[in-house]
Amino acid sequence: MTKPERRTAWRLAAILLLALGLRLINLGVRTLWYDEAFAVLFAETGWDAMIDGTITTVDGAAAEEHPLLYYFALNVWIDGLGRDPAAVRLFSVLAGVATVAVVYALVRDWFDESTALAAAFICAVAPFHVQYSQETRMYALLGLVLMLATWAYGRAWHRGQPVYWIAFGVLAAAAMYVQQLAVFYLFAVALLPVLARDRRRLLQTTFAAVLALLLYLPWLRYLPDQLGKLKQFWVQKPNILHFWLTLRSFISVNLDFSAAWWVPTFLLAAILTFFVLYRAYFVLRSDRSEQNDRQAVGWTLWLAFMPMVFMWVASYLFQPVFLPRALLPSAVMFYAGLAWLFVRGGMPRLIVGILVAAWVVVMGFGLVTHYTWDTFPTPPFDDAVDYLDANAAVGDMIVHGNKITALPMIYYDRDLPQRFVRDIPGSGSDTLSRPTQESLGLLADACPAAAAGGAPRVWYVAFEQFEDEMADQVDDDPANARYDTLSWLRSHYHEQCLESFNDLDVYLFVDPDPDALRATCNQDER
Repeated sequence: MTKPERRTAWRLAAILLLALGLRLINLGVRTLWYDEAFAVLFAETGWDAMIDGTITTVDGAAAEEHPLLYYFALNVWIDGLGRDPAAVRLFSVLAGVATVAVVYALVRDWFDESTALAAAFICAVAPFHVQYSQETRMYALLGLVLMLATWAYGRAWHRGQPVYWIAFGVLAAAAMYVQQLAVFYLFAVALLPVLARDRRRLLQTTFAAVLALLLYLPWLRYLPDQLGKLKQFWVQKPNILHFWLTLRSFISVNLDFSAAWWVPTFLLAAILTFFVLYRAYFVLRSDRSEQNDRQAVGWTLWLAFMPMVFMWVASYLFQPVFLPRALLPSAVMFYAGLAWLFVRGGMPRLIVGILVAAWVVVMGFGLVTHYTWDTFPTPPFDDAVDYLDANAAVGDMIVHGNKITALPMIYYDRDLPQRFVRDIPGSGSDTLSRPTQESLGLLADACPAAAAGGAPRVWYVAFEQFEDEMADQVDDDPANARYDTLSWLRSHYHEQCLESFNDLDVYLFVDPDPDALRATCNQDER
């Protein structure tokens, strides 16, 4: 190994250690939120239960909208390392760090060593990527698999070796088994030979796509039902602002942070996007640019922006599927675009310095915000569980307004007597189907009376914003009042105290009205 190669190896190692360090900060301190708790509880049920809880149809739609590769992998991971928060999140941490390494290899192939190191560094410290590398969900794995697929595709294109076309096909199928929304990124990749008007590469890409389809075929039969599940989902049709919001997340973090940071993050997202596209325009139009540079810049920005566009269009033509976290692979390509802009974009050093300084400030804000976030959806559930452990008496019942608070607190303590009221049927939040509940062994109650079960004391747990949303839904349709647990408890019990854990409220209701002990509801309405 030459001296420059050793220097590069040391720099890459330092970047990977930085990536690992940033992804280990507060890993087990922040509580698991609903999606993460669901992932762990679902993965623990075993392969047969997960399959039943996913593909069983309800009203013509699948019980669960996600494929099972991530859950299967998490099941194996939990068997080996345990289920505490740090352990279950470590799987995503390692996937995130591996993605940084793959980004380096990809950008080195497409550009050069310096740009590759810059891209790896940006990805290593990007709050958006750190956020999903610390989450017990499939998005870090999705980013890793699609970056590997992109690397393999680039190698297949330039080297022509069949092994890379086969690798791309296999990885494309794997990405679809991780998350179906990978299709938008893969569709963007599949269009590259069309844009290049390269018939040979189009045939080779078609071969790889057919291979991917054949590998995905066993699950393809369930895809229509899973898409039907999405029609019942909370995702709304996006508007033009969602592009900007997504780009803001790419450079900061995907949280509803303080309004004081809206202008700086929105402005920097717009400025960075403008400069990347502005400089890319001249490279793509200039005869002086080398063909490889034009292709690399074009591919990078195409894969950074077009999956977002395709997802947005599909949300209008078919059904809403615009989900920023599923665009994590595009965010990684956006970071590669920023690396090109800073290293090879040909801008004056002063402008580059100002842009880098602004990005460093926003990056620091995003990391601090992510590490310290302790309100919805990740309030201190563990503290609330400790409080109930210390104060709940034998015979008490703990009732959750819905599944959003129930599953995280059940994850932290299975022994507490906890029940939850089902979501309003047909509402955007009514996503946890009966077959999936049965797989989990956690059945929602049809109404507050059933959940309370006539207990002499009832602890009620809900987010503050949940109560506001419930009030709005009752105003829209008075029939929804039968799911308003807080109002029912106030009508049938006496409110004794309220303990708040940031925006998570824990009420204690005592001395029930005799009618509360006799109240029932039709459990078949679950």
